Amino acid sequence: MAAEHSNSNYSLLDLPDLVLYNICAELTCPFDLLSLGNTCSRLRRISSTPSSWWKLAFRWLRGLWVLMEEGSIEVNARDWMLDIMRQYCAKATRTKPEVVFNGGETWRRVDSPKFRFLFNLMRVAYTKDREDNPAVLYEQWLYDMGLYQRTSLCVEYTRHDFDFSQDEVVQLSTLGQASERDLCRRKQPFKDPKWYLKRIGVSGQPWMEELFPVSLNGSICPLLMCPFLNSCHREVSGPQGLAICFSRVFEQRLMHTCKSSSLPLYNVWELIKVATSVFMSEILFVLRSFESRLADLSLKGAFCAIVMENIHNFPQVQMIFEKMELSFTAMDVCRDLILLLNEYKEIDFVVDDVRLVLRRAINEEINKVLFPSCSLVTRINLTDSDLIGGDNSKHEMSSAAFVSDHGVLVTWHLTGRMRY
Repeated sequence: MAAEHSNSNYSLLDLPDLVLYNICAELTCPFDLLSLGNTCSRLRRISSTPSSWWKLAFRWLRGLWVLMEEGSIEVNARDWMLDIMRQYCAKATRTKPEVVFNGGETWRRVDSPKFRFLFNLMRVAYTKDREDNPAVLYEQWLYDMGLYQRTSLCVEYTRHDFDFSQDEVVQLSTLGQASERDLCRRKQPFKDPKWYLKRIGVSGQPWMEELFPVSLNGSICPLLMCPFLNSCHREVSGPQGLAICFSRVFEQRLMHTCKSSSLPLYNVWELIKVATSVFMSEILFVLRSFESRLADLSLKGAFCAIVMENIHNFPQVQMIFEKMELSFTAMDVCRDLILLLNEYKEIDFVVDDVRLVLRRAINEEINKVLFPSCSLVTRINLTDSDLIGGDNSKHEMSSAAFVSDHGVLVTWHLTGRMRY
């Protein structure tokens, strides 16, 4: 009987290298792989396999390579990805790290490195070409997002008869940057900060469907809001959207036909940037040259016509492929792009699919703070911007707080409106 109940505890380190390698290869999060590798020298060696980090880079940067302004010069795949993670894990410096109320309650910033990484990738994904709005200054769809942990709770925001105290008005309006970003204050310097705050509603799960309505009057944070309203009538994402689509199919070709040993990640980033730039130069030249023939078509329709009717075969892109000794042609990628566009129907929907992956991932991080035990969430508008349901069309910051008994999500969107 004693033999039957002998100690059967096993350690991960008891497994052979091949099994550990397969475990590392199955991990889908770079932070998990990094954490596993930091356990001991043996796991560090096994988890540093270039192929694992190469695959993770393609998974996490899907559709984003062409939008990333800075890459890394590291040759090793692990070092390259860690350098990218360091760049995009930068802590917030433009928004408050802590909110302290007179009653003793404190909101302390608890953004994890993974949360900051996802947020900054989302910022890249939602960055629009400045040429779209050349008269608008400083616009950032995602100015910042922050997670706060509530301690010493003394305010119940879900209460039916809740009203803001003077201290709460000061602290919350300051958190939302309400006064400093209100262009009307130049003509109304004595505006009471209480007019910035408004409790919008209280919701349980699924709270996002209730507190992030798909509407121009909903929260400007794009966690749930579709940025492509009326996209069936026009392609909102334009040429930048087509560049993202080309990048996606080109990435897939590289991932399935190349190896980490033959094509380092720093070369992948440069190659995607250059090839996509040349592709866009060629496609825009053709669109101008055949404007009378293609004028009535959408950008998707025009591109498909160019390829299907053999109007242009993208020789400059092909020269790049031949120089890099790639096993596929420029027309192979263009045909892949047609299949992708037909699958998603519109360019805008391909772009939003890139963003959707990030939205879902960051929602998991948000729920760790807001919903350890499925409490109610209260949405509080921190500014009176008309973009989030207020009545101030001259406010350039749209910010809102989503408060549970455990934590707070705060979003800031800088609209960059013209000076008033």
